[in-house]
Amino acid sequence: MREATLTVLPRDEKGKKARREGFIPGVIYGKGMETLPVKFVKREFLKVLREHGARPRVKLLMGDQEKMALVKYVDKEPITGEVLHADLQLVAAGQKITCDIPIRFIGRERLKSKGLILQVNIDSINITGEASVIPEYFVVDVGDKNYGDAVTVEDLNIPSEIQINDPPEDAIAVVTAAEDEASEEDNEAGATN
Repeated sequence: MREATLTVLPRDEKGKKARREGFIPGVIYGKGMETLPVKFVKREFLKVLREHGARPRVKLLMGDQEKMALVKYVDKEPITGEVLHADLQLVAAGQKITCDIPIRFIGRERLKSKGLILQVNIDSINITGEASVIPEYFVVDVGDKNYGDAVTVEDLNIPSEIQINDPPEDAIAVVTAAEDEASEEDNEAGATN
């Protein structure tokens, strides 16, 4: 997958004004530097989130410099979902960082063909590792799972150089019958009538 790239512009105006002008205001911080107010072109920033997930590792183009950073936090308007502000942490390739990495489940269509669905309990996992080896997301193939099977942290095939901070026995997701979900909804609907 192509690396996410963002152009960073200096910001001296308030966040509200930056948003009105088509930018997403944010800050960049890191070891040994003061927090720097910045802004990103809205269209470019939203494209990175869409293609690389909510907390991607990105290459920042800052003037004539390139730096690596992690999108640590994105503040969204609760009702519209509009991105209001973003916090990015600069990271060096060998620097150890702790962050939440999203989990992507593949093979759901094979479950569906067996009359099963995946009930997701946890959609990201907290890990610590060097910035250069941390992936954008972990992939779990659930297509071969059967009714009652649980997907645990151990199923993620996490490289040995990455430390998992969540309990390894935590059930990330459970395979259930599609009609279990439907009958629960029917019961809830019946209870409200």
